[in-house]
Amino acid sequence: MKLNESSSPTPLGLPRALFWDTDLATLDVAKHEKQVIARVVERGGLEGWHKVRRHYGDEKLRHVVTKLRTLEPRTVNFLCLMLNLKREDFRCCTSRPFPPAPWVS
Repeated sequence: MKLNESSSPTPLGLPRALFWDTDLATLDVAKHEKQVIARVVERGGLEGWHKVRRHYGDEKLRHVVTKLRTLEPRTVNFLCLMLNLKREDFRCCTSRPFPPAPWVS
């Protein structure tokens, strides 16, 4: 019996909808940890969060989420509480998206 696209296994048992644009056959949870973690913290819900936290651990999560370029404010607040971080620890809260224009003073 051949598995169809909708029943193929997902990494860590996460919802298939999180990886709608990804070929799950080539997705490696170790090699693509940044992508997996980013998808789950933004869109995965609390159950997905618990699965990712169990798999990667708090140290790895701290390292990855603080380096992400974009996170919604509610996600940053959640991560601050869950991982004992401050808003200043996040790249998305401290870096400017573009350098200042030379003609603006």
